[in-house]
Amino acid sequence: MNKLSLYSWVIFNLFIGIWEIYIFIERDKLVLEKQSFWNKINNGNISINTLFIDAWSEYTKVDSRYIKKYSPYQYVWIFELLNAFLAIIFIIVLFMKNIKWIKYILLLELINCILYFLTLGIEISNSDSDNDYNNNINSNTILNNIKNYASFWMIPVYYLISSIWIIVPILLLS
Repeated sequence: MNKLSLYSWVIFNLFIGIWEIYIFIERDKLVLEKQSFWNKINNGNISINTLFIDAWSEYTKVDSRYIKKYSPYQYVWIFELLNAFLAIIFIIVLFMKNIKWIKYILLLELINCILYFLTLGIEISNSDSDNDYNNNINSNTILNNIKNYASFWMIPVYYLISSIWIIVPILLLS
């Protein structure tokens, strides 16, 4: 394992974990809107106070499960909070120089992200059914939100960004 790559990943992931906890606490402020994050920046409509919420709101265009209105159980937050927890534990294990546990944490990060995408795929593929969730929310809501709010380029770009939690652990484990 390359130490520089490992330390860089741990620090990056810790900052993302802090962001995940912050957004979880502020999740009621997440909204789906037509205007893109990038247009908001160009128009000067984003401040340092709203930057992190606006950026996460932008991602909800390709996965609206983060917003209670579209996913009553909001189980998707389990993946985010687990990653934040793993990021904190990772720092401790790294300082202890326990290679065995470092590998376990990398494997758990990998599995966590795969499960995130698996559940997203299941929800999107269920969009053809007429089943309703709790509160009469039609199961095609996630797919409809993608169609209505996401630009075509957002789908591969934003999912690729999320795939970092698959790609980096695989590279570090190999």
